[in-house]
Amino acid sequence: MSDLSSTLPSPNSDISVLIPLLLSQLSDIDTAVILTHLPRLYERLEHLRSAFNPSVRHCIAIKSNPQIHLLNIIVEQGFGLEAASMEEVEFALEAACPPEKIVFDSPVKTRQEIAKVSQLPNLLVNVNTLAELERFPRQTQCMIGIRINPLTHIGSPDLFSVSLNESKFGVPISERESIIQAALDYPVRALHMHSGSQMRDLKAQGRALKALGELALDINQALAHAGLDRRIECLDIGGGLPSESLSQQSKMKEYARLVHSLKVLESFTLVTEFGQWLNTECALALSRVEYVIQGEPSKLFIHLGADMFTRDAYTQARAFPLSLWDAQGLALDTHSLQAYDIAGPLCFAGDYVARHTRLPVAQEGHWLCIDHCGANTYALWSRHCSRTVPAQWAWDGTQIQQWRSRQAVRF
Repeated sequence: MSDLSSTLPSPNSDISVLIPLLLSQLSDIDTAVILTHLPRLYERLEHLRSAFNPSVRHCIAIKSNPQIHLLNIIVEQGFGLEAASMEEVEFALEAACPPEKIVFDSPVKTRQEIAKVSQLPNLLVNVNTLAELERFPRQTQCMIGIRINPLTHIGSPDLFSVSLNESKFGVPISERESIIQAALDYPVRALHMHSGSQMRDLKAQGRALKALGELALDINQALAHAGLDRRIECLDIGGGLPSESLSQQSKMKEYARLVHSLKVLESFTLVTEFGQWLNTECALALSRVEYVIQGEPSKLFIHLGADMFTRDAYTQARAFPLSLWDAQGLALDTHSLQAYDIAGPLCFAGDYVARHTRLPVAQEGHWLCIDHCGANTYALWSRHCSRTVPAQWAWDGTQIQQWRSRQAVRF
């Protein structure tokens, strides 16, 4: 595969170029718009690829951003896709992802879904419970994995931690004998672990990965002792790193060095499932300023809020980079700043994008740019108040194109 960095525009393509181009394409009904920044996407894909050994298979989590054009590009660049539902499996296939590069991780797979994916060659299906193994047909073409709960806290916020005692995800690693027996009874060829999102403690993650590798070796020893030919050959180590600005000392590179330092993992094919880390910085949104109400602080009313930033409204809000632009797409002077609460359009009291943020003096018809909003935003779009989903565009470093028109919400 060619070196992306030598053939694509700079990932830091100035948004002062793309915003005027984008605004010139909008109609009066486009009160908000979402734009994917492809140079940033290509840069992050290359950074991920180069951080790990070439043998590692990266399957990007669809749930972080299921936009089909985006998935097409990810697949075209040689990456796989991770699906958290049967619908996302269908998205992956629609994006021309080969089955052997798809991971299916739903915790509530139906018998019908299992029957269907069982016929897709080498598609990795990670069971969430040992009871799920009984649902697979005797003859299956997929690769069956068992999701393991390592019972390790890796520093994720409680809401996003999935490897504690009370987690609904995976078989606790403390049930070692039951896991080994299941691998003897069923054609299991993989183990899976995902400790949680926004992982902070890499040392704890390293201990969890070491325990996973040791369990896989114990299973293989039991399979050999039983005279069975099959082995655990694949370890799906999940994702979980938060977004970051890229550098030679990135957390991703530090994590990759940790993974490859673990000798116990060396004999297995490794699979990753990053989503948020890849997609967060690869999109921005623009909303027209509808009202500015003076006060202490002033309120700036826009057309995006808890409908798009659902997770942020109901949990801990992320600090999105914000900037203001005039109707022609020129950046407003930042020498004189004012404190604003940024209020969204939904009819509930918690609908704020940001509070007490300092911005240039705003007025009706200006545009607020909300950057780094490519993950867990559009994917979580809320139907509350039935507001239309904005049109989606893409910037390739030189020009923009529309990916999808506005979508009305219908129940």
